[in-house]
Amino acid sequence: MKKTRKNVVKKRKKTKSSDNSKVKNATPLTYNGIKFRSKLEVYCYKQLKNSNINAEYEPITYTILEGFNFNDKKVQGIKYTPDFVGEDFIIECKGWMNDA
Repeated sequence: MKKTRKNVVKKRKKTKSSDNSKVKNATPLTYNGIKFRSKLEVYCYKQLKNSNINAEYEPITYTILEGFNFNDKKVQGIKYTPDFVGEDFIIECKGWMNDA
């Protein structure tokens, strides 16, 4: 049988990650006594303060979906913690795009 593109399946190499972090190349920093997860979050915090916009850093976590059991297996819940929360807004800081 002649090999064609349709019947040839290439296996992809699994890349081994040194850590299981979704955030890659983020540099944690402490500024004004607050531990930020990245330089971008510090930058946003400074811009909010310089503009006299009141917002808190990661003040609340929302539960999107509660965890549950399915066929005797635990399905992990989904939670979301926005970076900054103001009176009537939420800011989510995102850096460079990656596979996550």
